[in-house]
Amino acid sequence: MRSILKILPLSLILLLVESAGGIVSTAAETQKKTGMVMFIARADVPPYYIGDRESENNGILMDVLRAVTGPLGYTVTTRQLPDRRGWDMLVHGGVDVYASAREWTDNPDRFLWTEPFMSNEDVLLCRAGAPLSYTGPESLHGMTVACIKGFVYPALEDHFRPGGITRLDAPSPEAMLELLVRGRADAVVVNRTEIQWILRTRQDLEPHRFRVNEPPVGRALFRFLFPKGQGWEPVVDQFNRRLREMRRDGSLKAILDRYR
Repeated sequence: MRSILKILPLSLILLLVESAGGIVSTAAETQKKTGMVMFIARADVPPYYIGDRESENNGILMDVLRAVTGPLGYTVTTRQLPDRRGWDMLVHGGVDVYASAREWTDNPDRFLWTEPFMSNEDVLLCRAGAPLSYTGPESLHGMTVACIKGFVYPALEDHFRPGGITRLDAPSPEAMLELLVRGRADAVVVNRTEIQWILRTRQDLEPHRFRVNEPPVGRALFRFLFPKGQGWEPVVDQFNRRLREMRRDGSLKAILDRYR
């Protein structure tokens, strides 16, 4: 081998070394992308993420992710982290993928986004016999509306003011329902998927006492997102092809329907 190298032109030797390095780099990158870590924010709640002992790592987000990645040959693990730390690790390393909406994300072009896999809607819930009919934020003027503390509702924010909508904060959907039952709130803003799950699994809340108003107060689209500059571009393309296939064959709808 040493004799051969002596008679080869220097430029050819450099080309061979560069090619070999590229092959090793590509192989290492391919090996790296056989697994991914999903960041789950501690604020995420059933049915998006269900982390109890009996159904660990289950819920809509993980069910959809596993249905996408399984046929593609990827393995998925999860890390449940505080929101800020999870986003920081998503950018700088430690976790690889998250599920969110572009509409909720500061500077969303920092990330690679898949096509949407489900709609996320905020709706108004009122007492079953209430005459409330939501036609827009102005239809809530003069009313008290319960919201989750710290949450932002873009369609309503400019209307939370004296003479407009009185906002009443609560720590959880269950606490908001209690305010509604006691007559302290005229309506509550809830996530449609979350409230469907709560009323389906908590019969003690007597679901017949409540009514969902249409149309939605707000709407966003859930997507998977990956950090830029870490080689995930081909994976995003694979995700998109797989999501289209799942929409065509009905398997995506079947997953979502399990939680409605």
